[in-house]
Amino acid sequence: MFVHIALSKSKAKMRFIYYLLFFLFTTNLYAQRANFDKIVYPLDMRAKDFKEVLVQLAWLNNPNNDNLSKSVIIERDKVKLEKQSWMNGVTTSFNLNEGNFSQQANGFFPIYNLNASITLGTILNTPSKVKIAKQNVQIAENKVNQQKLQLRAEVLRRYQTYLSSIEILKVRTQAVEDMRVMQTMVIRKFEQGLATVEEYTQALKSYNETIEGKTAAENDIAIAKISIEEMIGMTLEEIQAIR
Repeated sequence: MFVHIALSKSKAKMRFIYYLLFFLFTTNLYAQRANFDKIVYPLDMRAKDFKEVLVQLAWLNNPNNDNLSKSVIIERDKVKLEKQSWMNGVTTSFNLNEGNFSQQANGFFPIYNLNASITLGTILNTPSKVKIAKQNVQIAENKVNQQKLQLRAEVLRRYQTYLSSIEILKVRTQAVEDMRVMQTMVIRKFEQGLATVEEYTQALKSYNETIEGKTAAENDIAIAKISIEEMIGMTLEEIQAIR
């Protein structure tokens, strides 16, 4: 009896944890969707942060953007059409009979016949068709949002690589300067007979290696810069000029 009660409490506790996690997950998901427009700022909104400008320009320059946006518009139009589709189940007919003659009124009175018929199945199926059409809109919008997420991640990754390359160049530039000073000292000592040939040779080698490292960092910056400009469709200098 005790074991049965303990198991029941354990199951209840696990059920409570499950519902709590589900609530937190769905709440978090809703919050993320609510802020989805901030993934890429709308084109009519000027982004202040430089990296947000890059994301915005990359989205504008994205060749798949138009097709995805048009798909959303098409699916939304289909929802409107499906909402009006119930009218296809309504048919009307109108005819005019020859009429009759009234001796009391001494006149001719035409007889109008107006008939209407409703296809019940068409009307009943309209809500389900509208629901499917709205689901298709959601699918199209999800594709747009997914594209935005992927594009944003790629732009920020490339921009971070560019910034990291700049920092690496600063470090290696300082290393070149430090090694130049050290090399000068070793050369003077060597000329005074206070340094060995090995020390002299090592100083020259180390200096040349730091220069090569600096050159490699400069190349990395150029490559990272080009990779960003490929996505945004303009140079970073042009962006700085118009801000």
